[in-house]
Amino acid sequence: MTVLPSRFGVAVFLALTALAGCGGSGEKGARSAADESGGGGGPAEVGKRAPDLSIQSMNGKGEISLEAKQGKVLIIDFWATWCEPCRASFPKLEELSKRLGDKAEIIGISVDDEEKGILDFARENGATFNIGWDSDHAIASRWNVKNMPTTFIVDGSGTVRFIHAGYHDGETKEMEKEVASIHEGAPAGDTRVAKNDADDSAREPKSDEADDHESEAATASSDDDEADAPPPPKKKPAKKAAKKAPKKGGKKAPKKKK
Repeated sequence: MTVLPSRFGVAVFLALTALAGCGGSGEKGARSAADESGGGGGPAEVGKRAPDLSIQSMNGKGEISLEAKQGKVLIIDFWATWCEPCRASFPKLEELSKRLGDKAEIIGISVDDEEKGILDFARENGATFNIGWDSDHAIASRWNVKNMPTTFIVDGSGTVRFIHAGYHDGETKEMEKEVASIHEGAPAGDTRVAKNDADDSAREPKSDEADDHESEAATASSDDDEADAPPPPKKKPAKKAAKKAPKKGGKKAPKKKK
């Protein structure tokens, strides 16, 4: 993440001063610009209408405005040539653009002080998506951009759905999920709907049917245990009774001859 240098703050102040001097009052001038482009007055906040955005493409793709792009999901990336994280994010944004196809359109808006080098930077880092130049920083001011890069995802109705301040590895994968959630009708800013639902279902009480299945399983397990148990030890046979003495009155044993 790169924090904007002090020169940006000065330019923003001058831009706001110029806006205040046009059309009578600053509020009226900002409202007129918003009405023309179909955007709001700013700042950009999740769940609210996106601020005014009207700028010419530098790479031959025509006018860039919320009104012209109405109905499309937009990924609006504010960047600068002196921003090192932007150098890392541009190739990833290009890959994302190709993966998304017509599901979303990426717009890169440079906040450089000079036009020179903007398109060279885009070409060097493989960007073929729309590139515009916010020459007086008026758009970045309305959108309340404070870090480089800052990326906004806007749905087809012009509502800001997600904001990414800065860039880190895996950022574009999160953006891809967020675009998918917009097409699926998920709430603004909620990137964990499916995960939370899964976690909630894991905590839900078990149904009676589930309890019956568990009871049957326990019974079957008990029967199996009984079947596997070793047979009881055999009882030792009783000792044979001693030979009975001859009954009285029975035959006498013959006498031995002398």
